[in-house]
Parts: sequence; C-alpha cells; structure tokens
Amino acid sequence: MAKPEPSALAAAATAFESELEKYARLGELFLKQPTGSVKYLERANQLLGEIAGCEERLQASGQALVQALQASRGRQEALSAQVIAHVPAVTARNQQLTALMGELGKIASEVGELNTAVASPTPETARDVSERVLGLSEKALALSSQAHEAELEEVATQAHALHQKLDAIGKKLQKAGGPPAN
Repeated sequence: MAKPEPSALAAAATAFESELEKYARLGELFLKQPTGSVKYLERANQLLGEIAGCEERLQASGQALVQALQASRGRQEALSAQVIAHVPAVTARNQQLTALMGELGKIASEVGELNTAVASPTPETARDVSERVLGLSEKALALSSQAHEAELEEVATQAHALHQKLDAIGKKLQKAGGPPAN
C-alpha cells in the first residue's frame, strides 16, 4: 500500500526542521573548530560560508512554513464557518427526530397498557381493545408516513413495523369479539 503524500504543512515543517538541524550541526562544528593553523582557519571560514547558506535556506523554509500555516488556518476557518452554518440544520433534525421518537414512545406506552386486556380478552373487551389497537395502528402508520417524509427511514421502518403488528393484533381481536353489537 502506498504511503500517503504529506500535507503542505507537514512538508514545510519537515523542511524547516531539517534546515534547523543542519544549522545546529554546522554551528556546533564552527564553535569547536580550532583556529591554531591556516588549515583550521580555512575550515572555519568554509563552515561560516556553509552556515550563511544554511541561514538563507532556513529563512526560506521558515517563510514557507508560515505560508503553509496560514493556508492551513484559512482552510480550518472556512471549514469552521461551514460547520457553524450547518449546526442549525442538525439541531432542527435532532428536534424532528426527538419529536417522532416521542410519538413512537407514546404509542408503545399505550400498547403496553393494553397488554393486560389483550392477554385474556372476553368478547366484550375484545371489541373495545380491538378498536383501541386499530386506532394505535393508524397512529403508527401516520407516524411512519411523517418519518418517511422527514427522511428518517429508521423511525419510519420501526413505526411501520409497529403498525403492521398492531393491525394484525387488532384484526384478530375483532374476530375474537364477534360481530359488533347493535
């Protein structure tokens, strides 16, 4: 797998660090260079020339690093502005999701309350419970449609599944209760 290219900022920082290391090495050599002979003085003068060249490269790489930092900061600020501008949309979606999940929770809570009546229905209670279950089924279907329109498919799927289960239970209870009384 190919190694990713370093960013402009990383490349500039690496170049600056490399020049800084060269400068430190040359400076240390210069400071330790004996000056007791012509040969040593020539070497010291050569090191001074190398140090001067290194200072120029260090200055250039420092400027490149500053430019890379400014460019990176500019990109970060632009992205930050986009993030901040997107927060209201995410907040609105979270509120929409919370409202839909609250409605789904209410329906589930009402279904839970009906569990005891559904466990052992009599013909009289079966019709009443059947109507309540079918009503909750319709609420779940409406909630599924709202969630689908809001493009919250997970909630739409959950609400639709609840609708199907409640619809089947309601129809079974209707059959168990017999024909409605006149």
